[in-house]
Amino acid sequence: MRYFNTLGPVKKTEHYIVPRSELIADLLTQIERGTYFTLYAPRQMGKTTLLRQLTEVLQDKADYLPVTLSFQRFDSWTVPRFLHKFGTEIGQQIGDRTTAHQNTQKIQSIITNTPPTSVEAFWDFFETLQQIAPDIKVVLVIDEFDATPQKALSPLLQTWREFYLLHEHPRSLHSIILIGIQNIATLNLGRSSPFNIARQIQLPTFTLAQVQELCKQYTNETTQTFATGVTKEIHTITGGQPFLVNRLAAITTEEIATERTLPITHANLLAALSKLLRERNYNYETLVRHAKSYQEPVLRILFGARLKFTLNTPWIGTLNMHGIVTEDAQGFCEIANPIYKRILSDYFQPLESDLQAAILVNSYDLRLHVVGNELQMDQLLSRFREFVERRGQEAFKVTPMPQEATGQYLLMAYLDLLVRQVGGDLFTEVHSGSGQLDLIVVYRGHRYVIETKIWHGIAEFEKGLAQLEGYLETEGQTVGYYVVFHARPRVYGKLTYEQMERVERRKRVSIYVYLVRLGAIFN
Repeated sequence: MRYFNTLGPVKKTEHYIVPRSELIADLLTQIERGTYFTLYAPRQMGKTTLLRQLTEVLQDKADYLPVTLSFQRFDSWTVPRFLHKFGTEIGQQIGDRTTAHQNTQKIQSIITNTPPTSVEAFWDFFETLQQIAPDIKVVLVIDEFDATPQKALSPLLQTWREFYLLHEHPRSLHSIILIGIQNIATLNLGRSSPFNIARQIQLPTFTLAQVQELCKQYTNETTQTFATGVTKEIHTITGGQPFLVNRLAAITTEEIATERTLPITHANLLAALSKLLRERNYNYETLVRHAKSYQEPVLRILFGARLKFTLNTPWIGTLNMHGIVTEDAQGFCEIANPIYKRILSDYFQPLESDLQAAILVNSYDLRLHVVGNELQMDQLLSRFREFVERRGQEAFKVTPMPQEATGQYLLMAYLDLLVRQVGGDLFTEVHSGSGQLDLIVVYRGHRYVIETKIWHGIAEFEKGLAQLEGYLETEGQTVGYYVVFHARPRVYGKLTYEQMERVERRKRVSIYVYLVRLGAIFN
């Protein structure tokens, strides 16, 4: 039986697979036109799997001779050694696939006598191949192109560019596809881009339809179904990131919902998500390694700063290249998916947060706000607001944090202290909307939803209220809590409301509102 794979390329005979048929059809159109192009995406996005799918299709077409290589191991090689190996592998693959050609002896002769093992020889080799076998259309596909030895990069790209410009169709080097994590056109090699004749194609995340197709394959083979809305939730939680989709599905089907006669429920999915968020894996390690180099802007984006998305800004371009930051519908930066938001939120949480909460509470007994089986959450949050304005400055002497993240991290620490005193659980749900962080406290069967935001003006404040109202109605909750932190009056303006606490009565829900001023902490 097939399974959801997260280790290496996906094989359709062993794993559930997203066919990406439309993308492959588009790539084939480009190849038919003789286009040279690059395909780029962050790690674990399915580039190698797509390459294998494309190669299989090309091998079935008599018009093309695909030569597929990987540069993964070459980054530390010397240029002569690299070029010799590169040319030798090209020659071997062309030789192996032309044994039945009418001019096979001549082809074997140029492979043996003038192999493409230097930049100059590469040019001569393909010009000669064009003369003796004009019907051959080589499609050169190079995976892990980022590992090209640096000093070989510009000569190779310049050679391919010149060959493309000086040879009209039909040409022996019919098409080149370079696959890596960065857009080759943006490389700065001391002159204008040496490969600006190439089309740049960014590999997208999975669409909802593709995630549904992936889950449908599982259902067809196991008969176990997904409850209504579960596959959509998988797509929402993961943002369609291929590794996350497959990993979440694998945990759900192999560790949580193992009784195949029962459908996979939202509760199963949340249990799997909890495990996924707690594990260590290469994807997360890569995420935090690149994010920590830009900790301050990442935290600002994470907690609600509206920073214009432009790839011409170097740090935005870098974070986008590694799949950390994307562009939202309004043209601002956002973290790529809710799981990454949670991982980054946890990673950057101050080590001193427990001490901060203890200083803030100052031995106050939070158990006073437990009545029977329920928490008096309205009073607990009121106390929090008072504590911040009274002792917040003292608490934050132990660790400075960017102002965008200050209040939300402090509230997380406060609620964590609460559940440790009274029992219960604290969960965080970071949504794709700008700056929306839901903190959910579960205590003896009761669920308390607390949405937090940064004050960005009255329009955003009211938008957040409407979002929380809709969320509560969807979840069947009648009461919610809305904590808004006011950190930058010179940037986002003064608070419109003088009343720091109030209750918003909506049609079906009541929302307790708390406006928490952080100005005293930084003055």
